[in-house]
Amino acid sequence: MSNPTEAPTARIGRYLEKRWDWDAFPANAGYPELERAQMRYIGAGGSPKTDDRSTLAPGAFTCSLIFQEPGRKASTHHHKIEELFFIHRGNLTMSWQFGDEVIDFVVGPGDAVLNPTSRPHGFRNAGTEDCVMQIMVATAAPMHPTYTDHPSEHSVSPLRPASPEKRAEYMREVERYLARASSVTPLASAVDGGTFTASPYVMAPKFGGLVTPTHFTYAVDTLTRGATTPSYALGVEEAFMVIDGVLDLETFAGDGTSTVQRLGARDLALVPAGVQHRLLNSDAATARFGAIVGSKDGVPIVWERALSAASA
Repeated sequence: MSNPTEAPTARIGRYLEKRWDWDAFPANAGYPELERAQMRYIGAGGSPKTDDRSTLAPGAFTCSLIFQEPGRKASTHHHKIEELFFIHRGNLTMSWQFGDEVIDFVVGPGDAVLNPTSRPHGFRNAGTEDCVMQIMVATAAPMHPTYTDHPSEHSVSPLRPASPEKRAEYMREVERYLARASSVTPLASAVDGGTFTASPYVMAPKFGGLVTPTHFTYAVDTLTRGATTPSYALGVEEAFMVIDGVLDLETFAGDGTSTVQRLGARDLALVPAGVQHRLLNSDAATARFGAIVGSKDGVPIVWERALSAASA
């Protein structure tokens, strides 16, 4: 039995302890143009590899990284649940299917697109550098894709580019689910020793979110050198993936003792519901990280609501 006064720690997925899995998607075997690698952090995501002991057990969402080289693609497919793409590096040409037509649009570093439930979509790396993207899925169960133009079933794709008169109509639908880094409005909050800034991507419009959430929220946050947030606990799980810099995560036990875990680039921490924690930056540069909250009711300055509820 665990010690009830022992400081609970977040579960950590460390980039340097993981390996890229080039066999994560069995349907791609034998088709070099479909090659891409997955690095699993929380759950299996779109891979059937649910027995991977290196990934953390999922709850409200899964999280993984995808690596795709130039000239590679993913066949158009859809799922029974939504998934969020966030681009870390490179450019990605997304394709959304409407009937037997498709439209393309390009997303780059810091952009995000939420692929809604049952919307057929594909993607390809038409650029000159590798692409790395983070994928978050709103279910603990592995996703099973339904393909619409996989080469095993179609020697020639049955899909065609959208007509010019339809493209504008389709793009209006895309833009409901597209969050450009250039369009996000950061919200700054003074904290002990510096500044915390939240850029709401998938969050309620009243909080500045560009995409309305249905299962979880996503924001890109920064914490300046020497800054420390207030400590807080949420009623749902929360995950942080570091994009740039170094971030310290401190978790607290009931007796006030604590444990600090240091996160570097592409490290992830999963904080269970009810665990008191705070974020610190003792490094030399501003830390930037993505924050996933396992509820559609997440807010940009997340501890404000948590502390208000705790004092009520």
